[in-house]
Amino acid sequence: MSKSPRTNAAEAVSAPPVRSRQTPAMMLSFGLHLALLCALFWVASSVTKGTGEVDRQIGIAMIHQLPDRETYVEVEAKVDAPTDIEATEVSSSSAAAAPPADITPPIDLEGILSAMKSTPAPVSGSGLVGDSQLSGDAFGDGSGTGPMKPVGGKKGTTRLFGVSGSGSRFVYVMDRSDSMNGFGGLPLRSAKKELIRSLNSLQEEQQFQIIFYNEGVKPFRMAGHPLQMVSGEKGHLKRAEDYVKAIRAFGGTKHKSALLMALRMAPDVIFFMTDAHVPRLSRGELADVQRRAQRSGTTIHTVEFGSQASGSPVSFLRDLAAMNNGQYQYVDVRRLGGGPIGGTQ
Repeated sequence: MSKSPRTNAAEAVSAPPVRSRQTPAMMLSFGLHLALLCALFWVASSVTKGTGEVDRQIGIAMIHQLPDRETYVEVEAKVDAPTDIEATEVSSSSAAAAPPADITPPIDLEGILSAMKSTPAPVSGSGLVGDSQLSGDAFGDGSGTGPMKPVGGKKGTTRLFGVSGSGSRFVYVMDRSDSMNGFGGLPLRSAKKELIRSLNSLQEEQQFQIIFYNEGVKPFRMAGHPLQMVSGEKGHLKRAEDYVKAIRAFGGTKHKSALLMALRMAPDVIFFMTDAHVPRLSRGELADVQRRAQRSGTTIHTVEFGSQASGSPVSFLRDLAAMNNGQYQYVDVRRLGGGPIGGTQ
């Protein structure tokens, strides 16, 4: 049977409209989206502002998938080295920060040279305990010009192993090489004894210096004073005596450095004593010593120790004395007395 028109109209009136059911769903979706946007905004605001806590260092870990478990291995972060362009920029900025080279004050060469010339000598060590490494030219530039001879000082005469020297400035150059320990040390003891006797004959107005040498040189120098000639005062002579007594012999022999150091002090007299006629000074070295001695007006006397009845006729010590207006003396160490040095054994 077909329905009547009245029945269809009643069903149409009683059925709810479709639009009324869709409205709540749209409102719910809108509310959810709004809440999601608010949450995202809040999270973004928290990240931007920060929490106020100190940043913590984080690491990188790699996961190794094993059949029965997972393991984590920390990976060390690698910092990339600066590129060539960055290194160039850093170098350029460092160079730009450096002060200009032209602001360095000029070197006072005249002042430096003046100070060097006014200084008596560079000294290594005290001169009373250790050896000095000064060369013979330590008192100048090695040109051989030497200092001007000082004027003044009372002249006198002193002797060393029978050789007489006259003047006001005396330098004793004494061998202390190992050969001086021969014959039970008799040569060294005798040389010390005679040197102290010669020193004690000097007067206060006269000056002296002592240079012991082997492969190096060991001049006498009082503590607190530069290396220089010393006046013959009693206190200075007592210190010199103590210095002489403390000398020990060892090493080889090099004559020239000691002679040149003595000549740089421009003395009136040099007493040069050694037991080593070998090695001898060459002809050129003898000529150099003679030239310097003539320039400073120095007389050089030589004393040779030996174990023969007489010295060699070709000893360079004979030539050294003859070329510098000095005397040559040979001493047979076998006839030397072994008495006390300076009054004490």
